[in-house]
Amino acid sequence: MGSEDKPDAGNTTDGGKKGPAAKTVRIISDAPEDHKVGFGFEAYARTIAEVIAGKKNATPLVIGIYGPWGSGKTTLMKLVQDLAGNRRYWKKEKIWDAGLHRPCKTVWFQAWKYSRSDEILAALIEEIFKAIKQSPSFIDRLKGEIEKGVAGVDVQKGIGKLAAEFIGLDVGEFIRQPQYKEKLGFYTVFEDFFKRLIWTYTRMRPMWTDAEEPDDTHGALVVFIDDLDRCPRQRIVQVLETVKLFMDIKGCVFVIGAAEDILRDAFKDSYGDDNARKFMDKIVQVTFNLPRVSGSDFKTYLQDSHRKVYEQLDPHLVHILPVVRNNPRRFKRFINDLAMMEGIHRHKQTGVDETALLFWKILEFEDRDLVDESRENPEIFNILRRVIKEVSVQEAGTGHWRIDSEKVAEVREKSVLSYLENGRLVELVRRMELSRDQVRQLISLDVIAAPTEVEEPEAVADVKSARRAAKPGKKTGLAEMVPVKAGSFPYGDDKQEIHIETDFEIDVYPVTNHQYRGFVEDGGYESKQHWSEKGWQWRQENDVSQPEYWSDKKWNQPEHPVVGVSYYEAEAFARWGGKQLPTEQQWERAARGTDGRQYPWGAEFDSEKCNIEESGIGKTTRVTRYPNGISPEGCYDMAGNVWEWTCSPHEDYKNSFVLRGGSWYGDRAYVRCAFRGWSDPSYRYSYNGYRCVRT
Repeated sequence: MGSEDKPDAGNTTDGGKKGPAAKTVRIISDAPEDHKVGFGFEAYARTIAEVIAGKKNATPLVIGIYGPWGSGKTTLMKLVQDLAGNRRYWKKEKIWDAGLHRPCKTVWFQAWKYSRSDEILAALIEEIFKAIKQSPSFIDRLKGEIEKGVAGVDVQKGIGKLAAEFIGLDVGEFIRQPQYKEKLGFYTVFEDFFKRLIWTYTRMRPMWTDAEEPDDTHGALVVFIDDLDRCPRQRIVQVLETVKLFMDIKGCVFVIGAAEDILRDAFKDSYGDDNARKFMDKIVQVTFNLPRVSGSDFKTYLQDSHRKVYEQLDPHLVHILPVVRNNPRRFKRFINDLAMMEGIHRHKQTGVDETALLFWKILEFEDRDLVDESRENPEIFNILRRVIKEVSVQEAGTGHWRIDSEKVAEVREKSVLSYLENGRLVELVRRMELSRDQVRQLISLDVIAAPTEVEEPEAVADVKSARRAAKPGKKTGLAEMVPVKAGSFPYGDDKQEIHIETDFEIDVYPVTNHQYRGFVEDGGYESKQHWSEKGWQWRQENDVSQPEYWSDKKWNQPEHPVVGVSYYEAEAFARWGGKQLPTEQQWERAARGTDGRQYPWGAEFDSEKCNIEESGIGKTTRVTRYPNGISPEGCYDMAGNVWEWTCSPHEDYKNSFVLRGGSWYGDRAYVRCAFRGWSDPSYRYSYNGYRCVRT
């Protein structure tokens, strides 16, 4: 994909035989498309242009073109701009001769470039004058220069300056008897000349007398404000308030391109819900919600502009369009990212075929979390693929597959279960027949060609951040527990048989920062009932109100284990949640099962199954990262990541409690299931955490 055949000598070998076609990576530009390849936008553009250029449509007028970021608003607005000022088009459509058309002069304005409201207004004036300068008529250019000079100064300085610059020129010929005051505000000057400017620029002659009122049937100035949703929220408000200043000036049309929900959210911040809606309804008289681009329009786009890409992708568009959300920008980025991947694999000669690369890229756009997690631990993808096969059942007579909920309940690798909720993702993974080596090649090379999310406008990012904060991600709870049966098991280095008297449940994962935040925000540090007598005394004496590294982003990511907690804090959290800290016997039973294994996963050490010093990570990792390192009971991170507090005092070290499991800070010697560490209950290190049990 994204490559071209060369029809010259590059296609033959030295022996004169035909060789493979030479290829180069081909990238598709993100520039706005023209009307020939505009994703079916031409009908929309013609309609909007008729609204603007129709002389019976009264002005001032504001048209809102709404659509999600990357949906093609700029392409549509460019098409509208081309049509609105194109006299040949209106003549061809017989609208000009019918007397239904008014001449339109257009200005393209990008408000996101400017930070203050006075800058926005000044920049808008500047863009209008730039458009005038580009007019082929010298007299129009001269009028613009004169009006620009007058608009920027007061009367005493202004007339003298103009007389000096334009000797012998009667200023009044162009601007008749301006109503000056001693000191004029910027907008006061601009408003007066803006009316005259529209008259002069659209009619191609000056306003001879003040009696000549602007008449929008003879011309309109159309200002296109693109990418308004790229502005921070406060600037969006400033831009639209600036537009509102001109709502009494005839002949003025504004076309605004943005995501409507972002505009409304910006005004809610400043005006509240009801007033925001009223303000938007008053400002924007005509709205057009850009529909999703259809599959047939994407096909036409590829057929017209990228034939070779079309031939490769056409059979798979049914899978591609849903993951790019029928968004033109995401669609182009998908094609470009795929071309990069194919180029890298071609030069590396990995042997991974194009269909596998295609499905891997679809997978990445479908669920970024899975690909990101697989980059950290390649086995996650292989485990998910195995789990999908284990829990899938084919329905008789239909050929369709479904997930069997009873089989899902038996899966030990809990962290991959959330992926089973996405039917498209499950089907993609089921279709990908790849060896373990090919998966690793895909992941290792995809890291090089991995598409970071295209930088989003600040306002879009603000809205997304707010939504994420209101609705936590699918894996931030991580509160699952698994049952462990009472009974005997080989304990310690000497594998002495001991007996667990009572069934219990234990956390699948170490307690995360996200979980611990609930304790902090619920007033856990102020509620004495959660604390032991010694713990409460320690908390008061040390004025502790949060974990040691709570404000450090390095240690406080939601799905990482909470660290910097003393034994007393871990104990208080457990009581707050109706649980306890495990005894070291309970902890070891959950870690090694009943067969006396050395490590949670088996007899042999494997650095790819845990986070320790040899892993080279140097900090905590997500508690879901190592499903290939789980214990027989299905517990994660019982080797490495963080040492875990138990409630068992150490018999050889006074006032110390046993720690189990090793951490990111220690080497392989400490992650054996039987290894015992210890610590003073007041210590709060970046490598200590815990999990809880319930009996």
